[in-house]
Amino acid sequence: MNEQRTDLPYSAMDLAEGERRLTRRERRKLMEKARKRRKRRRRRRMRRVRAWRAIRSLRFWTRALAAFAVALMFVFWARFAYVYDIPAYAAAYLPPRVTAYVTVKSWWFGPPVIDVGAYEPDLGAMTVSDPYDVLLQNMGSYATVLSHPRIVWARSS
Repeated sequence: MNEQRTDLPYSAMDLAEGERRLTRRERRKLMEKARKRRKRRRRRRMRRVRAWRAIRSLRFWTRALAAFAVALMFVFWARFAYVYDIPAYAAAYLPPRVTAYVTVKSWWFGPPVIDVGAYEPDLGAMTVSDPYDVLLQNMGSYATVLSHPRIVWARSS
């Protein structure tokens, strides 16, 4: 580590012919300059290393946060559903003033967003005694998010 060349003669044998020997003061001055140069280089290198570590760490945490967000979205898609556009006759079976909610699905990997209004029976075209039952029938296997919801979050009016 300390074997850097300083171009200083170590003994009288290192001197080329015709060169004079350095005095103790001159040699000390040259050694001090070399030491300062090494110190500056080391400080610069340490600054670069610290900066690189900080960047690397920031990169790692950014990637980790992105992976966590993707995993969270995947879990939401797999197990939760956002139910909205609930008709008034179906809202009677839910807690008061709920207009939309997030529920735990009874199945895995189904649609994450369910528009209940899309399954509504056409009340103008036919006479229905209980539109809620027809709605549940139209929803098929997705009916459990409306008939037996396990509400995680609800938006009320």
